[in-house]
Amino acid sequence: MSDSVDVFRVEASGVRWLESASCIESASARVQELAMDSPGEYLVLDHRTGNKYAVRSEGIEELPS
Repeated sequence: MSDSVDVFRVEASGVRWLESASCIESASARVQELAMDSPGEYLVLDHRTGNKYAVRSEGIEELPS
């Protein structure tokens, strides 16, 4: 299965691509790991559905299209 979800970190200068994942659940789990070392806001883009999610330490939230 190819990776169809991208993970980005929100920075002052914009968003920075970090890595890909196979599904939204894997991406969310990975963001939680990344946030332990580098707290902040992350975005996840699911290429299959076009849905965008904001992932923070308190959970995941779908963003409007």
